[in-house]
Amino acid sequence: MSAQFIAGENVEGLPLSEAVKAGEFIFVSGLVGFEPDGSIAKGGVAAETDRIMLDLKDILQRAGAGLEHVVKTTVYLRSASDFDGFNVAYANYFPGDKPARISIVAGLTIDARIEIDFIAYTG
Repeated sequence: MSAQFIAGENVEGLPLSEAVKAGEFIFVSGLVGFEPDGSIAKGGVAAETDRIMLDLKDILQRAGAGLEHVVKTTVYLRSASDFDGFNVAYANYFPGDKPARISIVAGLTIDARIEIDFIAYTG
């Protein structure tokens, strides 16, 4: 099986791929709510989640998939107090079947409230 690397401008120069398509799976690296100008989305964890989901849609589209193909997410929250705001925003993007998910409260390496990685399956 060969892998297709799906590159994006926001990872240029970093030692990672934005996403990798391996067979029928798409593995998306951790996304943070970066606006196109490089700043973190303003408005708290819900705004950051919305920005992440917009970027995810773009990545999946470039890989020939959509949100309906997401089967697993890992969510890293800076604070447990952000859990409710995240859940409200996240639920808007998965109105039907929900992906499997793990949520972790952890320190993040940048000044973001949330980071999410994704696995999609297109088979």
